[in-house]
Amino acid sequence: MSVRKVECPVCSKPGLEIREVPYEVPGFGTMLIISMACPHCGFRHRDVLCLEFGEPKRYEFVVEGPEDLKARVIRSSSATIRIPELGVLIEPGPMAEGFISNVEGVLDRVERAAMMMLHFAEAPSQRARAHEVLAKIWDAKQGRLRFTLIIDDPLGNSLIAPEDKSRVKVRRLTEEEVRELKSGPFVPIDVRWARATGQAEGGSERGEG
Repeated sequence: MSVRKVECPVCSKPGLEIREVPYEVPGFGTMLIISMACPHCGFRHRDVLCLEFGEPKRYEFVVEGPEDLKARVIRSSSATIRIPELGVLIEPGPMAEGFISNVEGVLDRVERAAMMMLHFAEAPSQRARAHEVLAKIWDAKQGRLRFTLIIDDPLGNSLIAPEDKSRVKVRRLTEEEVRELKSGPFVPIDVRWARATGQAEGGSERGEG
């Protein structure tokens, strides 16, 4: 583990602590878990970076039963998650954080979001939609619903890692697909594409929220 202190990007005061911890994923490579914390303004951020990849990639995994719920999932702050069968789309925003979990953990996050949607729903159609999503999530967690987990990451810093890695479809994202993705924090899409494709110059300074 390495620890260093730099100037905070939020309050501009020195003392932002950055901790970097290597995390080995058997059969896939080494990830770097990064956490930041400022003692002055309270700013915090977590992310994961892949040390051995870097191309814009799509990972696609079909969950067919309860055992597949244990498959490791690493989602960086730049990644978009989709579960078409549940109508789920999780896009990164300015405060998006990375996490290391498993497929069931992803479903838990979706379930919490659906519960919040149900709690704050005002229209009957919104409540009905929340109930529908929750019912599908419960079926999925019980292994009664076959579904597809898709992760698009313009920096290739995410991963789906079941025991049989041949079951994960991996392909490179096109430049057009990368530009259609929402940005995560800190790094604009054009800059990410340039870095991922090895272009040292020419990236725009434009970013998306």
